[in-house]
Amino acid sequence: MNFFENMSDSKRLFFILPIILWFGLFYSCGTKETKLFLIAGQSNAMGVGDRNNSIFIANKEVYEYSSIEDTLKPLRDPVGEQHLYFEKAKTGSFTPALAYNYAEITNHKVVIIAAAKGGSSLTVNAELNNWGNWSEDGKLFNSSIAKSNSALAKLNLKKIDAIFWSQGESEGEALANNLITPLEYKKALIHLIDRYRKIWSEIPFLIIETGNFKGDVLMNNGYRQVRKIQREVAQQMNNVHIGYNETEFFIKRDWLLDGIHYNQEALNEIGKKLAYFYASLDE
Repeated sequence: MNFFENMSDSKRLFFILPIILWFGLFYSCGTKETKLFLIAGQSNAMGVGDRNNSIFIANKEVYEYSSIEDTLKPLRDPVGEQHLYFEKAKTGSFTPALAYNYAEITNHKVVIIAAAKGGSSLTVNAELNNWGNWSEDGKLFNSSIAKSNSALAKLNLKKIDAIFWSQGESEGEALANNLITPLEYKKALIHLIDRYRKIWSEIPFLIIETGNFKGDVLMNNGYRQVRKIQREVAQQMNNVHIGYNETEFFIKRDWLLDGIHYNQEALNEIGKKLAYFYASLDE
């Protein structure tokens, strides 16, 4: 008889259980899930905060995909790069707070695709300058897909896990000046989501509500219409969510850098609450 045959069942379990547990721990660590997030929109998605007050945690598996270098690099502000019509944060953003908090909550590896362009609009008629738009006539949607596909190939993944959308200031101004109608904006937002879902099926789409315009009642009315439509779309479409809904209070909290841009305190708060909100969806 061999060594194990001479043992009772309880003694065998005493020797074997630690081995089973060790292999289970090794397997779980070696198969940590990777979450791939697309951050898209205009300047508040890009970020004009303060990198010195942004979040960075060394030795955490949180990365940004660089389309210029086709590589992953540790995520830290200023997030993004001047490539494919997108821009780099000036200088802090909500992205690190989102990614690091989510990684802390879930212990997942997180990779960010930054695809934001300051001043960009969703609709052609709301494009206030030559800053690009997300419609079928613009370049930004296709650029976001190209950058995402490169990241997916690099990571050997099949689809993005979620899109975080922070855009609407251009449409708020256009609505205030009667350049577009509320219905045009609503149709454009629904169409954008549908275009992404033709590629990645029912991908979660999380909207950061557009805030207020400080010091301009007319503009505020346009921004209010944008928030109303964002909420309607979230209610009407499956797996579309208002991921953050407190931007309208940023003026009272003194969280604006200027008329429309969020300061770093606001950006860190947005990122943190987005992380917890998405983690609750992903349970």
